[in-house]
Amino acid sequence: MNDYVTLNQERWNRVHNDYTEPYTHEELMNLKDQPISVSLTVGKLVPESWFEKTEGKRVLGLACGGGQQGPIFALHDYDVTIMDFSKSQLEKDEMVASRDNLKIKTILGDMTKPFPFEDETFDIVFNPVSNVYIEDLENMYREASRVLKQGGFLMVGFMNPWIYMYDADVVWDRPAEELLLKYSLPFNSRKLEEGKIKINPEYGYEFSHTLES
Repeated sequence: MNDYVTLNQERWNRVHNDYTEPYTHEELMNLKDQPISVSLTVGKLVPESWFEKTEGKRVLGLACGGGQQGPIFALHDYDVTIMDFSKSQLEKDEMVASRDNLKIKTILGDMTKPFPFEDETFDIVFNPVSNVYIEDLENMYREASRVLKQGGFLMVGFMNPWIYMYDADVVWDRPAEELLLKYSLPFNSRKLEEGKIKINPEYGYEFSHTLES
């Protein structure tokens, strides 16, 4: 699969999971007077001290559409732009913004290509675990650096490599079962497919990355 990005895009346009369910009005209002509550990885909030170190409040939510993180930032008076390759995910941010009178700009864009922003536009680039859906991280890093202001912050979440070393069904669904090494790292769905292992379109094409990357 050469055009794996398009397949992953189609997957995120149709999938339903914990990351595609926007906050309800009640859920969002319950967070209004709380410290900012956003995550880069499953089950772990970003420390509030990270945001206290930033000098400005212009944030690019990179590949984090879905009506969750974006509205939280907007609720805490950030100037929010969400860029995602999934139109469906962006529509959820737009819905929440309209429903709760929040200001969120949405951009349909692919982080494997040049970002559609001027140099030094943002104080924060906030990228939850979505890099697992791109094979090469170089463009993402280069473009994030370009659009960040001097002294800005790139916040990135990564999937633990062990997830890609074992049978995913065992890791996620049968945690009491013994884990047996099955794959070498870095994990690359396209390479597996070349070896005649059929990739399930329900999960899309995923990639782990080396520590050097």
